[in-house]
Amino acid sequence: MTIVNATSIPAIALGTAGSSAPLAFPYFPQGVWTGNLPLKTPAIHYFVRGLSGHTSVDRTLHFPPVSSQMLLLTGDLSTSGPPDLPPQLGLPPSPGATPWPPNLQFHIYPFGTLPNERCRYRIVNGMPSKLLVLRTLAEPNKPSHQIALLAPGNSILLLHQPSNVTWEAEINGEILTVAINQEDEQKNCLIPFFLRNEKPDFIRVFEDSNIPIDLAKDSSASE
Repeated sequence: MTIVNATSIPAIALGTAGSSAPLAFPYFPQGVWTGNLPLKTPAIHYFVRGLSGHTSVDRTLHFPPVSSQMLLLTGDLSTSGPPDLPPQLGLPPSPGATPWPPNLQFHIYPFGTLPNERCRYRIVNGMPSKLLVLRTLAEPNKPSHQIALLAPGNSILLLHQPSNVTWEAEINGEILTVAINQEDEQKNCLIPFFLRNEKPDFIRVFEDSNIPIDLAKDSSASE
């Protein structure tokens, strides 16, 4: 199990037992992920706290036995709308519960295990109220073309991709270069977008990563 924090707040605290138990990750910054840790049970109860210390969200997730997957966390813990999607573009606060439960999403993506499942790249828009346009780069005699238009909470899975590929992402007129470079590897990659200091950012997380949480920042992502 690899847990990826792509929330749009600076940091969260993450626990995997009752609220009185010690936190597994008392300070889990955005843009950071855990190593590929073994699962000891197919059902795990997670709870996420804001740094103020109160329990914000708790959820029991069920995983297939004898499997590997990524658990991606997105959202901003806001309480002005439904919690199951990031806040949407141009929509006013939703009527209903006041306040709504904290906005946080748990996404489970299984690892690809077969040879023909190599080089699968999944792009996720976890940015509140931001549209993400993904395009190819223009080349001589070959104009750029749009790959995806992703509303907040949406994703696209690109199959059978090259080991080395470069796209551009446009968010509110800002262009970010998204590059994957694998010299001798054929790994799958998760690319979640989120807001860092209210600006679009992203990370690349490869399957089978085994990087300690304090060393897992993607230094090549946009600042």
